[in-house]
Amino acid sequence: MKFEFGSFVVDTEMEPWRSEGLRIAFYSAPGTRKSYTVAATIIEPTLKEGGTVVIFEPKSEWHTLKQSFGNVLVVGGPFQDVPLATNHAKVYAESVVKHGVSMVFDFTETEDEDLVRFAAEFLARLFTLENVARRPILLFFEELSEYCPFSPKGKLVPPWIYERMASRIVKIATQGRALGINMVATSQRPAQLNFTVRMMMNLSFYGKFHPKDLNEIKEVLSAYSLPESVKETAEKCVNMPHGHWLVITSEKAFYTVIDAKRITPHGADTPKIEYTAPLTGEIKTVMEQLAETIRVALEREKEQETELSKLKRQIEELMGEIRRRDDEIRELRIALRVKEAHVPEKVEKAGLDPAVVREAIFKLRNEIVGAVDRAVAHLFSEPARQSSDVVNMWLEKLPSPCAKKIFKFLADHKGVKFTKSQIALQTGYSTSSGTFNTALSLLKRNNLVKFDGNLWWFE
Repeated sequence: MKFEFGSFVVDTEMEPWRSEGLRIAFYSAPGTRKSYTVAATIIEPTLKEGGTVVIFEPKSEWHTLKQSFGNVLVVGGPFQDVPLATNHAKVYAESVVKHGVSMVFDFTETEDEDLVRFAAEFLARLFTLENVARRPILLFFEELSEYCPFSPKGKLVPPWIYERMASRIVKIATQGRALGINMVATSQRPAQLNFTVRMMMNLSFYGKFHPKDLNEIKEVLSAYSLPESVKETAEKCVNMPHGHWLVITSEKAFYTVIDAKRITPHGADTPKIEYTAPLTGEIKTVMEQLAETIRVALEREKEQETELSKLKRQIEELMGEIRRRDDEIRELRIALRVKEAHVPEKVEKAGLDPAVVREAIFKLRNEIVGAVDRAVAHLFSEPARQSSDVVNMWLEKLPSPCAKKIFKFLADHKGVKFTKSQIALQTGYSTSSGTFNTALSLLKRNNLVKFDGNLWWFE
């Protein structure tokens, strides 16, 4: 297939693209028509040729593709055809690979952590399926730096999720060509994009930037071996007219002008769809099946959350009952000791044999203590079983081996408080390890373990 970028043409049947595949990035400031250019030169031509496209967007813009292409489904957001269930990425990946359905994932209403985690799981499942199917698929990430930032500092998403996403992107970049997977991305701030991911792109377009970005652009472009003819590229980028781009490939760097027109309207300029191309019979069937699968999955998740809440309430009630019984037992034992203290005085007044009375008291006391212990054991057995069920459920859901190991260690020593160093020693991690600290933060954030500022424990 041929992609025209002004006078520069990329033919995927020719070298180096035939061997390397396509990994294209467009970098420029907001409002400089990055998305418009990608749509006009790459996305729409691919759909027009019957190709399969998967788009990840942070806000609703790409739904307008439905006006002209009947094999595009919008997942999530205000223009959705099917809902977005962030815990079921593999369901969508299977529809893309098995049926060739193009999808626009709208993350308008999705939290950042769920967004990155979903995208990483989708890529993993897509890669696995493509090892067999080999269907040509074009992936497009709007604002890739949201998924693979240069640094996770200041982000709400745990670093390990970003690391996993970056590794999936690199895997797609290095091995995706043989499976038929090509990739396109945009970013307003290339300096904020993971360096490894940025350098994996074998075709990069740099457009117009704001003057305040000059130093960052100089630093970014210094990573390339640019010829003398484009030495002043950073200064040119901050003064570059719209539609003008600096093109950098593995072999050369030059300027081009792209004035291609879109077939469909730009979503940011058109809040409503006036016309939608009819879905083909096959795609309509896939959409209905997908919607039903997601509906069932969401209902199952809701039921599990309801059951979990019910179990938590039952455990809290049982623990309250145990505390009440503990108080009663403590009071009975105190009363028993008080009574025993007055026994010699009463025995002497009654003229009874002290040895006989003492033996009877000990026997009675042992019977009472035994009955109390049996009652306590019975009370503990039921919450212990339920607590074990909850622990096993969370062990399946926790995303990292480190988090699972820490959670199981604390759960196995329920009620015992440990320092951070003690936990690290018992689980084989270092207290300075990012993986270890991220796992502790995850457990604390989900209220799976308790922390009083110094000690950690499981209730």
